[in-house]
Amino acid sequence: MLRFKSIYGLMGALLASFLAASPAYGSIVQALDLDDLVEQSDQILLGRVVFSESFQRANGTLGTWHRIVIERDVRGSASGEQEVIVETLGGQLGDIGMRVEGEPSFSVGERVVVFVRGDGGYAAFRPVGMGQGVMRVRMEEGVETVRQTREGMMLMRRNTKGRLERSAGALPKKERLDTFLSRVRSIVEQRVSGVSE
Repeated sequence: MLRFKSIYGLMGALLASFLAASPAYGSIVQALDLDDLVEQSDQILLGRVVFSESFQRANGTLGTWHRIVIERDVRGSASGEQEVIVETLGGQLGDIGMRVEGEPSFSVGERVVVFVRGDGGYAAFRPVGMGQGVMRVRMEEGVETVRQTREGMMLMRRNTKGRLERSAGALPKKERLDTFLSRVRSIVEQRVSGVSE
């Protein structure tokens, strides 16, 4: 009996060390490339988060509304529109909290490029592809850069053989903000010209 305990103890220690060394992901999500993000978006904009407020739905789940003031419209904003409301799943109300892995979070004051869908009228917009549709803007050595949000997600895509494999997503590494916005605008213009032909 002692021998079995030591074997189980060894197996348990090996399993625990393997799990501790493995990266933890919350949601497995279909990876979207930049063309996919543009295609699935009703609006694409650069803006600053000015307000966030959590609320409770009738079914008891929590959501959060984020008010984003538009700095630059890349696609889809109505003329004269100065802000959008983006809704994410999860939030914090007093002692009650709910987190949905893969959903983006926003900090008041931060600048973001968001790819969102929805009518934006009665209902708030939603980020495309969960956190994939949120790119955070940072100032690094005097240059504005942008990086894709991928917290709580493992991005997967089918390869040419139909097998699932890891993907780096639409923006694998940080990029200059002006270069990124030019690439997005180019994709938007290609799609518009393709529709009009």
